[in-house]
Amino acid sequence: MQFLNPAAFYLLGAIPIVVALHFLKLRRHRHLVPSIMLWRSTDEDRRANVPFQRLRNLLLPILQVLFLLLVIFSVARPALRRPGFIPGRAILIVDNSASMLSTETGKTRLNLAKQAARRHIEEVSTGGGMMLMVTSATESDAYIREAFTTDTAKLRIAIENIPQSHTARNLRHVFDAASRYVASTQDKVFLISHNFENLPDTSLSVHKIGVGGDAENIGIVRFSAEIVGDRYEVLVGVQNFTDTVREVEVELAVENATFDSKTVSIPSKETKPVLFSDDPAGLVGEVIRVHLPVEDDFMLDNSAAAVLSDVSPLRILLVSDNQNSLLPPLLETSGEHVDLHQVVPADYIGTGDTDIAIFDGGTPAGREALARASDAAPGTHLIFINPGNNLPFIGEADGLVEEVTAPVRVIETAEAHPLLTNVSLQGVWVLKSMSRTLPLLGRSLVETEGGTLIWLAQASGRQFLVFEFDAFNPEVSNFAMTIPDAPLFVYQSLARFASGTAMFRPLEFEDGRTRHAFHTGEPVRITSIAEGASIHIEKPDKKRVKVEDSVFIETDQVGVYTLYADDSAIEKFTVNLLDADTSALSYSAATTETDTSASVENGLQPMTQEVWRFPALLACILLLLEWWFYHREGVSVRSGLDGATA
Repeated sequence: MQFLNPAAFYLLGAIPIVVALHFLKLRRHRHLVPSIMLWRSTDEDRRANVPFQRLRNLLLPILQVLFLLLVIFSVARPALRRPGFIPGRAILIVDNSASMLSTETGKTRLNLAKQAARRHIEEVSTGGGMMLMVTSATESDAYIREAFTTDTAKLRIAIENIPQSHTARNLRHVFDAASRYVASTQDKVFLISHNFENLPDTSLSVHKIGVGGDAENIGIVRFSAEIVGDRYEVLVGVQNFTDTVREVEVELAVENATFDSKTVSIPSKETKPVLFSDDPAGLVGEVIRVHLPVEDDFMLDNSAAAVLSDVSPLRILLVSDNQNSLLPPLLETSGEHVDLHQVVPADYIGTGDTDIAIFDGGTPAGREALARASDAAPGTHLIFINPGNNLPFIGEADGLVEEVTAPVRVIETAEAHPLLTNVSLQGVWVLKSMSRTLPLLGRSLVETEGGTLIWLAQASGRQFLVFEFDAFNPEVSNFAMTIPDAPLFVYQSLARFASGTAMFRPLEFEDGRTRHAFHTGEPVRITSIAEGASIHIEKPDKKRVKVEDSVFIETDQVGVYTLYADDSAIEKFTVNLLDADTSALSYSAATTETDTSASVENGLQPMTQEVWRFPALLACILLLLEWWFYHREGVSVRSGLDGATA
């Protein structure tokens, strides 16, 4: 209940005045007496009018005080907040992403969001029920915490059980899931969050309920740990999200034992790199961790970790005598870790321990060497350039092959594929190419009007990348001269093949990644699983998750994960936040958590119903009762006097 005119309660000061008047009023009456013996009553009447004596009749002042209280209560305009009503269904989405774990006055934003959600289900009722969803979940069906129901008790329990998540906010998935349950324009969608900026485009009409406020944070936004030569290098990027210059100590630890630290001064809103480098003896295979011993509003980004692993050279064998090819200098500049060995087709005797073998069929001798590529060692990834009819796939690529002599241009690319991330080949032209019927395991990456130009396949534990033209000959195509797209495509292809040798690798390639270190929410591919063993992964909270296939998706916690085969620990990997947008802890100041009804923009607001008429009616009844009692008392007194006169 609320009062629309609370100033009326100042009238309560009149109650002591009413009570005082009962103590002070005179009670003299005219009496006709037959005898002087009755003059004694005059003396009693005199004593009765002495102020501040004990009241002989309490009912009248009590009724008058109650009447005054009811009048004041009515003037204050009491009102009840009744739930608003939605004729359709309601979907309540609670943001439980990593940034909702920032603390404010001892509570996290997630706790504030839960409070707002509980108030909402009490203030809004629906005809078709209410569904509760969260923004962060490991599987698509886990976004729904409670299906459509009108049982508020179930909704309260579901709100209390909303889990914490360390993943960055991505509303696209939950909005797509919610859109499948919006059946009519009468259905409403409510989002409880701290930030409503950069919401994804959606056909949903989203009503916003804001929580949180300003928060200060200093966090780690970049982190890498690797062995370079005979030294380890740990590079940390620390960003100051506050409005003042801050001095921050950065601690370097191995298995939680600190062995080095540095102090840096970071200007407001800037990022400062910190480099640790020393002898890696005794550290290979250990968990290297950096930590910021600061107290701020967001502790999740104050640490990052990685397993320090010795990165072996990427061994590449190039079988080519093509003098017009620009591929050799491109491979030589692809990184210091690349060990390139080039042989002419006549000297090719096998791939040996090569990681990647490239066969250039741009010359007659090169095409002849392609016939011997089928003898490549198991596990060696293969790249074929202009193979023609000599593609050595056994039973996988025996489709029809035709020569395309007319010039063609790229008309379509598989932009969503990791190899084509940030790569645009729309301007590439080719004078001469081949058109092939792709094998069942083949996937087209680049298409021309003449057919597939570049495609990818995977079989028998190795990958095949095929260029159906002399890709690096500038006399045949401008592919190699498309800067920076062609080099980037080659580098990403090499990185994809190289990551296939690691036990854990990302599904999508990213430049500058630390081996066995991933972001929260990122799927991890497990490339080596022992046959017949029960495979589990132990998460940072010590919970073990059974691995059913080669992709692990429950990377929703920051920390160290351990792969187990039966009860034996095989290898570790780490998961870090490393998201500057999340660490910024931005919020939308336009909405506040204190008044949920006011924060619903263009949505359903609870109704306010005034109830002053009821206390006013009761006050009138009390007034009539007091009038009747007062006059009844007066009649009784007069009747007694008449009897005395008689």
